[in-house]
Amino acid sequence: MKKLLASLLAAAMLLLLGACSDKNDCALRIEGTVISDEIFAYFLDRVIAAPESYGLDDDASESKLKKAAVDECKRYVAINTEFSNSEIALTSAQKVEISEKVNNVWLRSENHYSKIGVSKQTLNKIITSEKYEEAVFASLYDKGTQNTAAEQKIQNYFYENYVSFRTVCVYFTSASGEPMTQLEKNEMLTVFEGFATSKASTPEAFTQGFLEAGYSASDTVILKKSSDGYPEGFFDKVYAQTDATVQIIIYDDCVFAVYKENLKDKGESVYAAYRTVCINDIYAEENEKRISLIAADLKVEEDEKVIDKIYKKVTE
Repeated sequence: MKKLLASLLAAAMLLLLGACSDKNDCALRIEGTVISDEIFAYFLDRVIAAPESYGLDDDASESKLKKAAVDECKRYVAINTEFSNSEIALTSAQKVEISEKVNNVWLRSENHYSKIGVSKQTLNKIITSEKYEEAVFASLYDKGTQNTAAEQKIQNYFYENYVSFRTVCVYFTSASGEPMTQLEKNEMLTVFEGFATSKASTPEAFTQGFLEAGYSASDTVILKKSSDGYPEGFFDKVYAQTDATVQIIIYDDCVFAVYKENLKDKGESVYAAYRTVCINDIYAEENEKRISLIAADLKVEEDEKVIDKIYKKVTE
């Protein structure tokens, strides 16, 4: 019975990893399991498209690109093996997510993947593996809301790295698109600075007051530290701002009026919406180091001729 179970597990892993027959030449064998050319082509294509995401320069050599793709295959095997050895199972909802993502990616990129020899079936294996990684990550680092210490760490991270506000932003250009005169700029800044007093004691008052002055305020923005889209130093200035006050932040080309909201007052539903992202931010580096250690111990045999052939196909 044990031999039968072992055989079934081995067969399942071969299918999962996209293995090809031992009778055929394959790009890689990782811990004795052959990895399909399609799997290798997928990761090589990813590396070539964005080498900086894999710690490489934009003009990285062919050998470095190939090595990075091999490393990604090792990581892929490490994730799949870890999931197979766990007691975790994907939920029906997760399986639906996989199917939807595969269909969406294939709809957008079928021609590209077909050109480099990657089938929809292989794409399904790749995306399933991504979901495996998410499931293992959650089992290791999401202790549940009943774990007081772990939950407090996540909440502290959220309230220390996010701010909530409404804002009006105006660039120093006139209606015609020309730079404002100093007089026009001063007049506008006078209006803005007037809202740094009692005219905007609530979010609604802030929005209505600026609307009456001819300026549209944003809806509530929840901004993460180091996010793109706002000038340097903007987050820190808003984070240091007192709740329920208006701050005027002036840059060379624009001015912001910011009404600072109390993030905690927005309720548990807002925290809950960002909780998973916060867990990932806190533990992603630790998790990556853990996977890298597992992958580093995997033995790899490479067929250089097959790898060269795949490289040529992917880059032609």
